[in-house]
Amino acid sequence: MAILNDHEEKGTWAEFTFISRIPGEDEGCQINFKFYEASRIIYDLNFGWTNLTIRNFISVTAQFPLEYLNGFKLDGLFMSFEKHLYQLSWKPMEQEGIYQLRFYGSEQDFQLKADKESVRRFGSQIKQDWDEAPLV
Repeated sequence: MAILNDHEEKGTWAEFTFISRIPGEDEGCQINFKFYEASRIIYDLNFGWTNLTIRNFISVTAQFPLEYLNGFKLDGLFMSFEKHLYQLSWKPMEQEGIYQLRFYGSEQDFQLKADKESVRRFGSQIKQDWDEAPLV
């Protein structure tokens, strides 16, 4: 399970857990996303992402803050064609090294603050969890 804690608000975090995966270029996986505030779940969603989206999301988070992805300038915004959680945006805060992150989708809009090393660890955790997810 990959967890990204809020830098300032204890009890606020985003959590990704892989339910299953189908290997292959044109395949994907099932993921569970939870968002917590005040140590209580405020959102719990099972959804699917393609492997392309997962690889790109891992690159954006594990190499945070990434300026270019696949030749395109990001300008603090990663978007995919997925229905759920199709956007991750970030902007630097006044405090050096801290970023405001926004997880956004057709029914999602969650924000937290994190330092770049925490986001990079989060991306590495997602990669490891994806590699170890049960095959279907």
